[in-house]
Amino acid sequence: MSRKKGPALYELITANKLLLKPKSMQSSAPAHDEDVNLDHNVLTPGSSIRMSIGTIGVIVAVCIALIVISYTMGFRRGSDIAKEDYGKRLFQEITETQPNTVLEVVLTPSPARIPPTNPSLEGIGSSWGPITSDPRVSGNNYFELIQTTKEGAVQLATFCREKGLETYAISGNNTRLYRVIALPGSANSNDAVAADVRSKIYAIGQQWAKTNAGRGSDLKDAYQSLYKM
Repeated sequence: MSRKKGPALYELITANKLLLKPKSMQSSAPAHDEDVNLDHNVLTPGSSIRMSIGTIGVIVAVCIALIVISYTMGFRRGSDIAKEDYGKRLFQEITETQPNTVLEVVLTPSPARIPPTNPSLEGIGSSWGPITSDPRVSGNNYFELIQTTKEGAVQLATFCREKGLETYAISGNNTRLYRVIALPGSANSNDAVAADVRSKIYAIGQQWAKTNAGRGSDLKDAYQSLYKM
C-alpha cells in the first residue's frame, strides 16, 4: 500500500491545539522570556562581570590616588603632632631646668677680689720702702725731681711709683718743703744706671704735665745730687 503524502496525524493534532489555545497563554511566553532576561541581568553570587581594560585602569588609578592622598594627610598630621609634642617637651625641660640655673647663679660665691699691688702703698707688696722714708746711701748720686710742699711731693712720688719709677718724698733742709728723689742712685753720674733713670723721669714727666697737679711741668728740670752724710 502506498503511503499518503502530507502531514502526519499527530502534527495536525498539535497544530489544532495551538490554534485552539487561549491568547492569554500565548502571551505568557514572552513574559517568561523577559523574566529570564531580568534574572540574567541581576548580580548573583558566582556570576561573572565583564569590564574593559580602560575601566580597570581608571579604577586602579583612582585607588592609587586615594592611597597617596591618605598617606599625605596622615604624614602631615603625624608631623604636626610630633612638632607639637616636641615643643611641649622642650618647654617643659626649660621650665624644669631654669629654677636650678638661677639657684646656682645665686649660690655661687663671687671670687674674692685681690687688690692690685700698688707701689705707693708704703712699700707693702714690693721691695720699695715707705714713700716718706729716705733710703739714700752716702756717696751715690740721686736725681731730684722737684721741691715742693709735703702734699705735692707725696702726690708726685705716688704718680711716679704707679708708672714704675721708685721715688720718695723726703724732708729738705727747710722742714716745710719736701724733695722728690728717684732711685736707684749711681756712683758715676754718667753711667748706664743714671741714663736709664733720666729717661724714665722724662717719659713720666710728659704724662705728669698733662694732669691738673702737674700744671705743665714735664720734670725736665730734674738734676743729680751727691748725697753725703
